[in-house]
Amino acid sequence: MPFRLAVFALVGVTLIWGTTFVVIKDALETMPVPVLLALRFSLTALAFIWVPFDRRVVKPALILGLIAFVAYGSQTLGLNTTTASKAAFITGLSVVLTPIVSAVAFKYAVPGRAWWATALATGGLALLTLQGSGLVGPNVGDAWVLLTALSYALHITYLGSVARSGSALALAGMQHLPMAVLAWVWAAPQAGVITTFGWTEWSAVVYLAVVATAVIAVVQVNAQRVVPPYLAALIFVLEPVFAALLAYLLLGERLTAAGWIGAGIVFAAMLVAELKPKRALAAWQARREQRRA
Repeated sequence: MPFRLAVFALVGVTLIWGTTFVVIKDALETMPVPVLLALRFSLTALAFIWVPFDRRVVKPALILGLIAFVAYGSQTLGLNTTTASKAAFITGLSVVLTPIVSAVAFKYAVPGRAWWATALATGGLALLTLQGSGLVGPNVGDAWVLLTALSYALHITYLGSVARSGSALALAGMQHLPMAVLAWVWAAPQAGVITTFGWTEWSAVVYLAVVATAVIAVVQVNAQRVVPPYLAALIFVLEPVFAALLAYLLLGERLTAAGWIGAGIVFAAMLVAELKPKRALAAWQARREQRRA
């Protein structure tokens, strides 16, 4: 996948993610957290049943599945007790954590421009999402979503290091098998509630599983073969921007002046990251090729 196309693909991923806050919030009105996750991951795993088995991605898929289960589970738990705006901001902190994880755990050399863009994006996110009810003090839900941000940072970075280890489709699909198993273990005591679900609940599950998880997983794995983890994290910071825009278009919500300024700052951060020296990208790609050799 060409680099620019990969960047646009990750922007599309982020747009889809921005829709999930509203969908999950609505679904949790009638669905227990573990049951929602179990159905979501099981349907996603089934969507990849046609993909040929690739033994090379078994270990990476297991690790990615465990990390992703923690990320999705903690975010869904957090949305039970915190506001969507605070959850969006805290999840967006993965943009700060990803360069740190990349540098400390995976020894990636992160360009200085990425750190400036990270700081800029964080400030923009604060203005965009921490307004109104979002300024209420921290609670247990915030702590769960903070774990989400750390898990996303680890997932983005680790995926960047193993994305070329085998079939992209196999890696995208197989990581959902451990996620489904763990979710069903958690959901078993409440599984009986599934018989009460109607069209609203099942449509939410299908959207989250097929569009927001299966399709996204394929696009993300292919795109992160050529996009460095620190840039992927900066692209993903657009998630609350898209969430706010969709809330404006679909729910009639309005951003404050500070919110519009914050959205502009986030886009400015993206521009800063995109204008980084070409040699930084070339150096990252060279290190990737050395690891493959």
